[in-house]
Amino acid sequence: MSKEQRSVKRVPLQIKVDYKSEGNFLFENATNISEHGIFIETDQPLDPGTVLQLQFTLPETRKTLKVMGKVKWINPFRENAQENYNPGMGVQFESLGEVDREILLNAIKRIAVL
Repeated sequence: MSKEQRSVKRVPLQIKVDYKSEGNFLFENATNISEHGIFIETDQPLDPGTVLQLQFTLPETRKTLKVMGKVKWINPFRENAQENYNPGMGVQFESLGEVDREILLNAIKRIAVL
């Protein structure tokens, strides 16, 4: 996704994300986040449109958020490529309550300042 297509700024971070899709439980790293979504680094991204149950703890808040999301785009792992730039998937938050959204926004503001 190009910067022109993004409506909000993403901030870099390194957190662990648990996610569940179709009965499979997975655990990966996230490398950036915004109020609308998160990028999950993985060599095996799920197909766009896949619905996920996400769970992650925001830095400094110690608050664990549980949210539904949908894979919007992927950057696939290229097996024979000399470089694999950031393989993974962009996940859009689908159901983030107002309290959790406020916690997320405050965490993003703190991360952006660091």
